[in-house]
Amino acid sequence: MRIAIIGGTGSLGAGLALRLSKRHEVLVGSRDAQRATKAARRLSDLAGRTIAGGLATDVATACEVAILATSFDSGGALLSSLEAPLSRKLVISPIVPMKVQAGLFVYTPAGVSAAEQAASILKESLVAAALHTVPAPVLQRADVPLDLDVLVAADSRQTFEDAASVISSMERFRPLYAGPLTQARELERLVPLLLNVAKLNGLRNLSIKLI
Repeated sequence: MRIAIIGGTGSLGAGLALRLSKRHEVLVGSRDAQRATKAARRLSDLAGRTIAGGLATDVATACEVAILATSFDSGGALLSSLEAPLSRKLVISPIVPMKVQAGLFVYTPAGVSAAEQAASILKESLVAAALHTVPAPVLQRADVPLDLDVLVAADSRQTFEDAASVISSMERFRPLYAGPLTQARELERLVPLLLNVAKLNGLRNLSIKLI
């Protein structure tokens, strides 16, 4: 499968590129083609496999599935340019709108979740919300196995199944259906919660395992 990671120059995107490239063809996309190419070259060296880089619109056109590893603030304008290239394709959103307030992380959605906002822009795409609670620093250590549960929100069971096939292709990641895309609000809210618990208790890289 050809997977584009839009915003793959950041820490989350880099980690996903390294892990997904074990089983898929991975493309790293950015609004700056030079930056994407440089990041792809570095990731290729780390992975020992070819990871290509280019403009976000170009990799979106070439891919079968896209993962939005962008910040919330930069998402709107970029997503508008991807509406046509990502039409009828699966799009996975791990985006979380948040800020630091009084020393703690606070969830700051613009009325709806980031995933719902993405779906409102990418009108013909199949949008799923997932991968929010996967810690980027550990994700980049692709040799370290992660035994994690990944909650997925999507408006149809088929969209969930498609997203689950991508997620489960990363070793020991267990995708679980969390309901329709409106549930993305609850999934995104988990991230500042985990970050605050980690900060207040001297912990690092917290994630989720349901037992």
